[in-house]
Amino acid sequence: MPKTLNIALNTFNFQWSFPEIVADERGLFESHGLDVRWRDITPKGTADKSALYTKLLATGKTDVYHAGEWACILRVLSSQGARIAAKSVPSPGTTNSTFSLWVRKDSGYSSPRELAGKPVAIELGTGSYYTTLQDLERFIPRSSVKLVQVGEPHKRFLALLEGKVEAASLLSPWADFGEAASLVEILRTKRSNPTTTVVRLDDDADKLKRFFLATNEAIEAIDEHPEEFRELYFRKAGRAIAEMPVRVRRMTESVSKTLLVPRWNPWEAYTRRDFQETYRWMVERDLAQAGHTSDQVVAASAPKIFAE
Repeated sequence: MPKTLNIALNTFNFQWSFPEIVADERGLFESHGLDVRWRDITPKGTADKSALYTKLLATGKTDVYHAGEWACILRVLSSQGARIAAKSVPSPGTTNSTFSLWVRKDSGYSSPRELAGKPVAIELGTGSYYTTLQDLERFIPRSSVKLVQVGEPHKRFLALLEGKVEAASLLSPWADFGEAASLVEILRTKRSNPTTTVVRLDDDADKLKRFFLATNEAIEAIDEHPEEFRELYFRKAGRAIAEMPVRVRRMTESVSKTLLVPRWNPWEAYTRRDFQETYRWMVERDLAQAGHTSDQVVAASAPKIFAE
């Protein structure tokens, strides 16, 4: 009897669920005894992602969700009934290493240092916020970093094109559209923090093990032959592309021919050390309250989920 697993999908941020999309398309979930049920939670406006995903997990409308490690730590600490079970670390060419800051070609900016006090588009409570903060503080004091809430990646891209901000945090495929639109990459991320997966505290470890096995098989397929998944990648980006002005939509054909579908590193167990190192960084910058422990964040079932 297959086990049911629920996945909530924000189609504007489909990138973070692309391995699961591939796993579903290839029947990998079914082969591991899972009946996956998808829920479309694409927001109509700007959504509070922390509140949204915390509620979806607590009510069982999703059994897993992904976000940057920093965001997941704060969400778990505020929800009590959730834990971080898995991580996928960045490396060259992975989705979570495609973040970069872009400016308009006519802006005159040539260095990240020139962005001090300038509005930079991000999405609060997500990886774009923490990644941008971490990247910019290598060049300018944190007090001079001016991050502006815009929202989804495609909206940040459009805000930059329209001159509403001076820079924007973009990732695939919007970084590729940025290049096609003659935007200039001014800062490539050096992010080392993983993307992490949050699960309910008491969820079925066997069901989660099957989920990660199937998803890692999809990741292996993507990494071996990314070009085979380009058409699917762009099909899933279609909802966001449809919201773009005509001049952007016209870029789709050329971008789709050159874009390399981002890789993923396999999911593996999230550890106490992972938490402690990132939590220390957050506390030092007043991004998290001191006094919390790894027991409040790290899933005790993680070793069992990823046991051979």
